[in-house]
Amino acid sequence: MLTTLFVATMLAQETYTNPVFNHNFPDPFIYQDGKTFYAYATHQNGEGFQILSSPDLVHWKRLPAVGKPSWSHNQMWAPEVHKWKGKYYFFYSALNPTTNKRDLGVQVGDSPTGPFKEISILITGVSENEGSSQDGAIDPTLHIEKGKPYLLYIKEAAPRALKIVELSADLSQTIGERKVLIRPDKPAEHGILDAPTLVKRGRTYWLMYSGGWFQSSKKDACYTVLAAKSDSLFGPYTKRDLPVLATKENEVLSPGHQCVFQVSDEWWMAYHGWDNEGEPMYGHNKNGRSLRIDRLRWTKEGPICDGPTSTPQLVPDIK
Repeated sequence: MLTTLFVATMLAQETYTNPVFNHNFPDPFIYQDGKTFYAYATHQNGEGFQILSSPDLVHWKRLPAVGKPSWSHNQMWAPEVHKWKGKYYFFYSALNPTTNKRDLGVQVGDSPTGPFKEISILITGVSENEGSSQDGAIDPTLHIEKGKPYLLYIKEAAPRALKIVELSADLSQTIGERKVLIRPDKPAEHGILDAPTLVKRGRTYWLMYSGGWFQSSKKDACYTVLAAKSDSLFGPYTKRDLPVLATKENEVLSPGHQCVFQVSDEWWMAYHGWDNEGEPMYGHNKNGRSLRIDRLRWTKEGPICDGPTSTPQLVPDIK
């Protein structure tokens, strides 16, 4: 009976099928400005970061690349846009050719599509890693707490860590101590933490992040969205064993690097994932990590994503 009702509802309403953008679009972040949604992603070439626009989260149009820093043209990763005091701030990581490590930068603009003007490097890779590797800092995101801005990010070099630090009111520099919120100490994480996403629900802070290998063979596909909770912004955070989003064998492999947002009364998660064509790694899969969206539910156990889906789903309720 429920199945029949669900099918009838699906036939009566418009649906979409993942991926919503079937091209390489890794590390996605979605921002809504008025009636338009913008999706940002890791660079496709040396011209800057990828950007798309959409009226409905389902039909996407590619726009000219944005945000290329003057000091880098390589490994421009995981951009995010946040509005603060009437301006649009563009956060990203990129490889600094002088130090050969990944730094976190911030730019500012009057529009979600730029142009963006450089402000500063917020975190230098050298300050997080004095060794010989390119490891530094990646995956910045902004969190506002009682009117104060904070930067969450990933320290790459072992021991890897998800950190938080306060920002100045103009978002141009960090203030005070960089504090560790979590480290990759669970088997499912395989020593990896990526993509911090922090949502406060009532008095509880839910910290979502991705762990595991973003590319591998099919038998080892383990990139996963995980969650931890705390009663305080600065922790301690208790990790949950139940994943928020995980591989669906023979359909969607290693889904992750999530962002979470609300549309009308619904919560959604955007993420990248490999399809089942070839191995889930570059050089073996022609589509790369494509853009996908699925509903996010808040349960008594915390956030659960209804994906990864590869069958028709009801379109987002855009009011």
